[in-house]
Parts: sequence; C-alpha cells; structure tokens
Amino acid sequence: MRFNKLPGTSYQDPAEIDVQLDLIYHMWDLPQYTDFWQAESAQATAELKPIEDIRVGTRDEERIDVFKAAKPNAPIVIFVHGGWWMMCTRKFFTCVARGLNERGYTVIISDYALTPKVGIPDITNATRAAVIWAYENAESINGDKERIFVTGHSAGGHQTGMIAITDWSHFGVPQDVVKGAAPISGVFDLRPFQYSWLQDRLQLSTESALLESPLFHISDAVPPNFVILGDEESVEFHTQSEKYHQALLDAGHQSKLLAVPYGDHQTVLQTLIDPESEMTQELDDFFRGC
Repeated sequence: MRFNKLPGTSYQDPAEIDVQLDLIYHMWDLPQYTDFWQAESAQATAELKPIEDIRVGTRDEERIDVFKAAKPNAPIVIFVHGGWWMMCTRKFFTCVARGLNERGYTVIISDYALTPKVGIPDITNATRAAVIWAYENAESINGDKERIFVTGHSAGGHQTGMIAITDWSHFGVPQDVVKGAAPISGVFDLRPFQYSWLQDRLQLSTESALLESPLFHISDAVPPNFVILGDEESVEFHTQSEKYHQALLDAGHQSKLLAVPYGDHQTVLQTLIDPESEMTQELDDFFRGC
C-alpha cells in the first residue's frame, strides 16, 4: 500500500511530526527545565541590573530588558526567546545575556504576546519593533546603531530568520539595519507545524505557514547568518537548519552552519550563559566579523 506524504512535508503521519517537534513533553522534565532557567535568570538580573520592561510594540507584552555594555558604542545583540510561540517570557531567559554582555555587548532580551492570543505574524512584528527600537535608541544604551545583530533560540531562532529576510524599507530604517543573524535551533519552514500537536495553538493556514517561513523569502538583501543547533537534536531540526543554510548559500549569501557536539535543544542554549564557552566565543567572533 502506498501512503501519500502530508503536503509540504516529508511525513505520512502527523504522529511522526509530533515526535520530531515535541521537545518539552517528550524529551525533558518540564519543571526541571523551567526551574533552571528561572533561577539562572533571577541571578543574572540581580547581578547585571538591566533596564527592565521597556515597551516597544503595540501590545503590552511587547517589551524588552536591556543589559547595557560597560562602555559606549558597543555592538548590540537582540535575543529572542523560544517556547514554541506559546509559552515562556523573556524573564525566563535573561541569563542568556550574561555571556555576550560580559564580552562587551549591549544585550536586549525581547518579548512578544503568545499564541493563540496572537498569530505568528504578530510575533514577527513584535521582534521587528525591538530591532527598530534598538536602532533609534542605540546611543542611550551604550550601543552602536551600525552594529545591531539578532539571535534567538527555537521559536526565537525562527524569529531570527524572519528578521534576516525582512524588507526594512517598509519600516523606516536602513535595509542593512541588522548586520548579522544567528538562529539557534531554529525552524525555517512552518508547513509541518500545521499537522503537529502545536496547530491548535498556532492556527496556521497554508498561506500563513508559507508567509512566516524564512526559507521561502530569501532576497538579495540578507545579512550574514550563523546557523546553529545541537548535534543531538531531532532529524527535523537538522533538516530545517541545513536547508536554510544551503538556501542562503545558493542565493549568494554568507552562511555558516554549526552542529554543537553533544548539544541538545536545551544545552546548546545554556552555553551562552558562560562568557568563556566555545559557543559564546564563536558568536562573538561571528558578530565582530560581520
């Protein structure tokens, strides 16, 4: 018997997609995961004393926390948190600022309203608002508006891809406002999500899944990308990152792909807490080389 694949995917059964994408409930102990990030982030906030809760978008949730560099004219990195667009807030992940902040960056942790209250296009606009705010307010946060970079993890990696392919001419800032993008454990083709356990929250249509898939919108004006994931992540995550990386190269853009040895979907992000970790150093080298 021959089985047809689900449209836009390499899968015949939604259950296969669920296994590939259900990172929290099937792979981790959720309380242990959240307890770790909350404790680390509370400590980072207490020690690094960010400027908190700056509203940048149209919704109340669209706020940022800013970890200023010690010296002016520092490069700016915007980090977008994950949680499958439906859970967590920036407050879970402020500890991620520590590594790059201690290496001389102003780090912005951005936030957004969650699905199903909003759709993924609304989340993308919230991330764009954070970029625009950083450009317009760079000097006041010891930043250099000519050196703005974006990174993010999981759903935030998807957002990083969307920022990389944004046509900024519609937003009143230079087309090259973002000088480099580093998606971590990101997803770049949302079509499989329509058949996954997440669809009840995401409510993706065929049109919106394509619209919010960076893989299909790589234009001539895309900054250099550093595509990162853990080498122990699922096949789907490897496929997503590899296809995005190759599409960037095929379009003539700079792209580097790194599968972090022994890294899974959680540990690959944890390394950014340490300013001396290999991952933090790799990101630092990439951003400073853009």
